[in-house]
Amino acid sequence: MARRALGAWLRRLVQVRDTPEASARGLAIGFFFGVSALFGLQLVLAVLAAHLLRGNKVLAAAATAVSNPLTSLPLYTLCYLVGHALVGGGPLPDLSTLASLEAVLALGPSFLLTLFVGTTTVGVAGAVLVYLLAGRLLAALRRRAALAPGARCAKPEARSEPCSDPRPST
Repeated sequence: MARRALGAWLRRLVQVRDTPEASARGLAIGFFFGVSALFGLQLVLAVLAAHLLRGNKVLAAAATAVSNPLTSLPLYTLCYLVGHALVGGGPLPDLSTLASLEAVLALGPSFLLTLFVGTTTVGVAGAVLVYLLAGRLLAALRRRAALAPGARCAKPEARSEPCSDPRPST
């Protein structure tokens, strides 16, 4: 069932009327802001950045869901550990006690700086990886879809005619 759902999602993603580069850019931007600790602003900033960088705004908004109630604890723990490795500092706080915003703020500015460094590092590394993988995957899926029997051209003026086969004839 999960495989079928993933296949359906990939087909819808390929049908997005945007270039693979713009789609990959939107996904990468959304991932970056989804990982950021700017809670409440992630979606708005992702869509704004996608607009400015000519990425797909819908995919940028959707990719911010990388941080959700199921992934937040492991994601931000990873980000904090990465930040702690880069910034250094004292012993690690007991992250399991951070059940509220007040508890996070009580740890002080050094905790927030470490978290910011970690989220930025994980966000940039992940966004680059998402951009590269999504760009290749989407381009390959588009080529595959164009070669499918009965496929229609993406050009609006040629929608009524089947696409010509780009494969060399043998």
